[in-house]
Amino acid sequence: MKFTNSKNGIVFGIFIILSVVVIAIVAFLFLSPTFERVAPKVSIEKEIYWNLQKPIKAIISDNNEIQSYNVSFDDGQKQIKLETKVVKNEKNLIELEILPPSFDEMSKPKDGNIKIDVFDSSKWNFFKGNETVTNSKVIIDRKSPVASVIGNSYLLRQGGCGVIIVEVADENLKDFYISFNDEELFELFPFYKKNYYISIIAWPVQIKEFKKVNLVAVDMAGNKTVTKVPFYIKSFTEKADNIKVSDEFIQSVSKQVLEKSDMNIPSDPIDIFVKENKELREKNVKTIREVVRKNFSNNLLTSVNIKPFSRLENSATVAGFGERRSYMYNDQKIDEAWHLGNDWASTKRAPIKTFNDGKVIFKDYLGIYGNTIIIDHGLGIASLYAHTSSSTVEVNDEVKAGDQIANTGDTGAVFGDHLHFGMLVQGIEVNSNEWLDYTWMKTNVTKTVEDAVKIINGIAK
Repeated sequence: MKFTNSKNGIVFGIFIILSVVVIAIVAFLFLSPTFERVAPKVSIEKEIYWNLQKPIKAIISDNNEIQSYNVSFDDGQKQIKLETKVVKNEKNLIELEILPPSFDEMSKPKDGNIKIDVFDSSKWNFFKGNETVTNSKVIIDRKSPVASVIGNSYLLRQGGCGVIIVEVADENLKDFYISFNDEELFELFPFYKKNYYISIIAWPVQIKEFKKVNLVAVDMAGNKTVTKVPFYIKSFTEKADNIKVSDEFIQSVSKQVLEKSDMNIPSDPIDIFVKENKELREKNVKTIREVVRKNFSNNLLTSVNIKPFSRLENSATVAGFGERRSYMYNDQKIDEAWHLGNDWASTKRAPIKTFNDGKVIFKDYLGIYGNTIIIDHGLGIASLYAHTSSSTVEVNDEVKAGDQIANTGDTGAVFGDHLHFGMLVQGIEVNSNEWLDYTWMKTNVTKTVEDAVKIINGIAK
């Protein structure tokens, strides 16, 4: 009896020991980093447009080291192993550039699949390691977009505008625009028929040197077409003007404008004026541009119906576009700025009318501009009315040519009651004298558009 009990005790002891060993082994397998079970991660686009010119980027990462990876391309007919270039290689991260395959003349697939098969260095999965397989759809596109100029204005003046009508087409079109000197980009708007677009561009008066105007089109695969837009150019002769700034103006106007714009007021009079005239001006100009650009419409335009604008009735011009103003305080120059509109003075609180249909997109106090109204006329064109006193419109109101929208005033950074009238092209204040000139409008806008429509109709037959 004692022998049986002793034997049972031994068996039980062995069972306990084996159980502990098994638990220890299982715990080791599940808890040891050597047998970790987290599969590698592969970061790559799920849909890729490829022109076979540039490598495709991929990132492989894991909790442990990467043991191996294989990248292949399958076009449905055959599978090709793709070469890779390692950009970065760390213990648990590899950045890859997948190099494009070479196809013979008989094999030019239009699409396919990139497969990335990765194993890490874990001893899990019977020492094979954890595996991750990813697949990305590939669209092969080696054809550059169509980007041709149908017509454009003959002359482009510094500070002025030009009209451009183009054709842009591609199955996988990503982006297209007009570039001025590679500094300013201008939106193109759908015009007349499918794949045709129109843009009114500006040569900002602040940019003295004209280098180039290009039509740029880029597709999803990175194919790019750049087409030069031909212009005869004419520089702008600026008018220098010295403006005396008094302590009274700084205290009663500059300081008040900063306060109403919720900006801190410096203690030094010069600092007050410079902050209002420079820092606040830049902020206001940025606001103007953002307001105009966020109200762009991509509706198809079948015609351009912008008519010449007119000067404020019974007014005199007290300042013009393109004046280069130097501000003098106690006979010392303390700042300078461009004046980018026409200032018209008449009787106090003179009625302001608009001369083209449009939509009110801004009505608010705007720093140096004071109470300001901006009306959108389509095609990225807007008119600006600054320093107003009272107004009769609200944001989103539709206005008709001849409607009274406000009265002149002396709000903002001004010396007296007047209207600052500005023309905006995609948010850039341009030479408004062009838009007041019937001959300029007919030659550069109306005729350019009419000639382009004739060409489009000829092409589309």
